[in-house]
Amino acid sequence: MVTQVPSGELKPVEQSLIEHVCRGDWLDLLVGDEEVDEVTMRSWGDWRTCSATVIRDILRGLRAAQPDPQGLRLRGAKITGLLDLENLTTDVRLELKDCYLNEGVCARGARLASLTLAGCQLEHPTKPPLDADRLTCGGLDLRGVRIIGHADVGAVRLSRARIGGSLECDGASLYNDSGPALNANGLHVDQGIFLRREFTATGSGDDGAVSVIGARIDGNFDCEGAKLHNSSGPALVADGLQIGGAFLRAGFTATGSSSDAAVILVGARIGGSLHCEGAELHNGSGPALNASSLQVGQVMLLSDTFTAIGGGMDVVSLAGAQVGGVLLFAPARLEHVAADSHRLVVDGLTYAGVPLLVSVRAWLQMLRHGTPYYAAQPYQQLAAGCRALGDERQVREVLIAQRNDQLARTRIGWPERLWGWITRVTLGYGYKPWRALLFLAGLVALSCVLAVVLGSHGALAQTDKTATPGRSCTVIQDVSVGLDLNLPIGQSVAREKCDLTTNSASTTAAFLTAVGWVLRLLAWAFAALFIAGFTSAVRKT
Repeated sequence: MVTQVPSGELKPVEQSLIEHVCRGDWLDLLVGDEEVDEVTMRSWGDWRTCSATVIRDILRGLRAAQPDPQGLRLRGAKITGLLDLENLTTDVRLELKDCYLNEGVCARGARLASLTLAGCQLEHPTKPPLDADRLTCGGLDLRGVRIIGHADVGAVRLSRARIGGSLECDGASLYNDSGPALNANGLHVDQGIFLRREFTATGSGDDGAVSVIGARIDGNFDCEGAKLHNSSGPALVADGLQIGGAFLRAGFTATGSSSDAAVILVGARIGGSLHCEGAELHNGSGPALNASSLQVGQVMLLSDTFTAIGGGMDVVSLAGAQVGGVLLFAPARLEHVAADSHRLVVDGLTYAGVPLLVSVRAWLQMLRHGTPYYAAQPYQQLAAGCRALGDERQVREVLIAQRNDQLARTRIGWPERLWGWITRVTLGYGYKPWRALLFLAGLVALSCVLAVVLGSHGALAQTDKTATPGRSCTVIQDVSVGLDLNLPIGQSVAREKCDLTTNSASTTAAFLTAVGWVLRLLAWAFAALFIAGFTSAVRKT
């Protein structure tokens, strides 16, 4: 061991730390099952107090010329002063556990083998308690850390940092009343980010409680059970985030107050799946989730007890999102504080097959009554999925629902609206042309009934080509004339023996004549509608 500062200038705990670094041992100052909460840490006395300057000197090689490869490992100490590692390059691993740093850590531009602050408490009155802007290190362990900040750039600042391993934040508690709790914009992590096991982040302002704008995570972004809160802005801001997979599930809670959204994933790219099972998103001032233009390589799950409550424009926006796999959609609660029609935006959303965990009928109800405006693409997307499954009946139902929505929520003139009503009733907009045949059959039946009824009241009589001219026609002859009334052109041979009476005083004959013309016109119309429907000429979707 080589020291460059006389040992008399060091406290006993500092001298002991140097010796432990040379041996590669932990210096553990905790006694038995001693509590390490905030109050206890603040009360620690001089015997366990270490200067931040001494730790910096050890990392620089000024106190221990040949440190053990295990590095500096210290637990249960009170570290006074700012631990200034700015622009420091060292191969000495730094592990601090359950330590109290009253002025925090500055590691801007530092190049470290690894940095562990697990269970520590960091504070600073004006600057980020952990400022690691542009930090490069093999791994960063912040599990169980408690950080209290008052800086607009973040309580933890990891912007543009590069972490070769993982960022471990399980159980951490981050608080900032002047900006983000975690600012990781532009961060690059080779493995994953873990904000799990009751991780909490409380931030303030438009930058969000947790901000990972433009970050790149080659592994997963796992926030299972995390609690994010911001009373004056978004909870999670992740525009342009690139990650392997995202897990916002199993108790994940994001509470924001922003016109943008509680959780913002605009333009993010997820190579694997997005899991939101059991997540709870709340925002009284705007959307709960804005995932416009999101790209998901595999599956998107908004299911189980997924809850989204929002205001503003929409609750959940998936406009233009692309899902390479299936969409599992079964939220327990999807609620707008003022308007049910602003619960979901899916214009431009693409996915494989049909949405799972929700029936086609329920999805159509959501498109009709849960979206703010009519859009053709969501219906066409669903119809394509049904067609791929070979369910043509379902395809027709989807396209009929689309046309219903189009007529109900778009501005069109009354002629088109009337035509839409006619084709809906008679043809199912061309997707059910057999309806026109049913109407035509009903028209034929009506003609026959009228012929029989009015024939019995003198409207029809046998002609001079029979043995008993002038006498009433038989029922069979009446029915034959009724069928004849629906012929578009000409007359059938039935009229040779039974025809309309020539008695000028017969009002029933005149009435049947007039009705016959109307019935013939309707027969023409229904026949034409059937042909138009059968040839898809009237389809609008």
